Amino acid sequence: MISKTIFLLASALAIMCWARLLLQWGNLPFLHPLAQFSVRTTNWLIRPLRRIVPPLGRWDIACIVATLIIYFLASVINLITTFGWTQPDMRSIAASLFSSVLFSLRAMCYALFIGLVLRMFLSLCKPYSVLLLTLQRIFTPLTRPFAVLRLGRYDFSATVILIVLWLCLDWWLPLAANKISFWLISG
Repeated sequence: MISKTIFLLASALAIMCWARLLLQWGNLPFLHPLAQFSVRTTNWLIRPLRRIVPPLGRWDIACIVATLIIYFLASVINLITTFGWTQPDMRSIAASLFSSVLFSLRAMCYALFIGLVLRMFLSLCKPYSVLLLTLQRIFTPLTRPFAVLRLGRYDFSATVILIVLWLCLDWWLPLAANKISFWLISG
């Protein structure tokens, strides 16, 4: 129960870090409520990391590093609470690092998935919103190869991306996480 709560909180924070990165890249105005919310929830972690990891062009690399740190700490806390892990060994540290990368990728997939669904919803009910314009800037490079799926004013190009994200979330990432867990237990 404690482990699930820790990973749930870590996932929520990591998704907000990815959302912040994507919204900054899409140039959402800073005064927009969603931009304000993402900054307020993650600033306590991102600001100190920016001193160590500066932005790379329009990409705020501190947000990515933050997700990795969040999940690494969650993995270590999980090892301590679940298995009574007191002696750090290289195998456990490596498994925690690999798990951090996988969980961070999962959080990125969720952030993209939520953004695409929000983009579809806004395109139907609020076609002239600032947030939709930002989401278009974020997702147009991803959906451009599937422009064939645009039928009149209806755009189904994001459907392919949603399916790929769903396969990553439902099949590939859990499979990779299970292999890491098996490797950790078998050693």
